[in-house]
Amino acid sequence: MRMTILGTSAAYPGPGGACSGLLVSEGMVNLLVDCGTGVVSNLQKHLDLRDVTDIIVTHMHADHFLDLIPYRYALRYGLEPRIESPVRLHLPPDGHKTLAHVVEVFAESKTFISEVFEVNEYDPASPLNLDPLTVRFMPVRHYIPAWGLTVTGNKRLAYSSDSGPCPELQQVADRADLLVCNIGACLESDSTSFWGHLKAAEAGSLAREAGVKRLLLSHLWPDCKHGWNLGQASKAFHGPVEIAETCRTYDL
Repeated sequence: MRMTILGTSAAYPGPGGACSGLLVSEGMVNLLVDCGTGVVSNLQKHLDLRDVTDIIVTHMHADHFLDLIPYRYALRYGLEPRIESPVRLHLPPDGHKTLAHVVEVFAESKTFISEVFEVNEYDPASPLNLDPLTVRFMPVRHYIPAWGLTVTGNKRLAYSSDSGPCPELQQVADRADLLVCNIGACLESDSTSFWGHLKAAEAGSLAREAGVKRLLLSHLWPDCKHGWNLGQASKAFHGPVEIAETCRTYDL
């Protein structure tokens, strides 16, 4: 299993950066998890857009799905289509309605999304089989409905999505070979309670308690102190911990 980070920024991308997105590849499956602002640009550095087999959106905040719009234009007008194998788009419950509402002011048709992607809404209570990968979802604690997930193939990848501390994250992270953990608090002096996001120290504690082998911190504000956040996570988790690096590929 290989995982490529395509974006690491929270809410808005820093210079040359992108918001949330990661590419998981094993066998014939190329799975894009989240598609935030700037992800489509970085994705093309690693893979033809038509070679993505599946896209999963963990929740319907703009920094996790907005690049589906330029992705759609690329597949509709910019690239020779491959009708026999459309990209499968797996949205959270009611995600298709939300996406349709976002695009309705400029969409050329009511099938703006579905004429390009094979759209479905996943059932968070059931595994999603993308042979040889299996994706399992867990509801997490955010401002809107959101799901963390595990991707299991020859290794186990865990992705927290956006979440505050909650018991469900332990199930997401449990004995993962790699945990990609989104955080939200950035500054040493920041004492605000981020109900919908983890702090770096909380991410480290989660990794330790769940028996994770490696931890990557992602979803940082562009101007945050990377070194301080890394230090906070490292105090709680004594295994390998890094700040996720955009466009870097990690072998699990």
